[in-house]
Amino acid sequence: MKRRYAILIIIAIVVPIAGVYGYYNYFGPQTVIQTNSGPNCRQGNVLDGADRQARFLVLSTCEKAVGVVHDMSGQRQADDGDYQFNIDVDEPYKRLLNDDNIKQVNGMLVVEIVPKDQNNPDVTIPKNGDRIEVYGAWVTDRPHGWNEIHPAWKITVIK
Repeated sequence: MKRRYAILIIIAIVVPIAGVYGYYNYFGPQTVIQTNSGPNCRQGNVLDGADRQARFLVLSTCEKAVGVVHDMSGQRQADDGDYQFNIDVDEPYKRLLNDDNIKQVNGMLVVEIVPKDQNNPDVTIPKNGDRIEVYGAWVTDRPHGWNEIHPAWKITVIK
């Protein structure tokens, strides 16, 4: 009987702590204010519109990348409505990649367009093979480990 009560007490302590940890490190909101005043940089909270903001480690509040689009299905993700694709970045932007991009995403940078920006006139929804210039928050998606531009708030198809 004492063992049963001990287990219940441990569960009563561990479950709320795990819930609070999960909320603040994955599910919860996060406010990161723009530190750049450039014309391509979103002002205010750079993560505005992104789902599960607490999972991101913001590396730069406004970053540019140029490369060729791969893995664009043209379908929004069921869980958050984002368009997600990868870009094979040009050499000067390889610095945006980390080891997990190399191992898990074939050396490419993940880009996500949140629903808030999908009808933004500054955002062109690209197709596979398009060469694009993208601006957005440069983040590490901690559950996956790779770096991303998320959210992307300016995407231009370039020739």
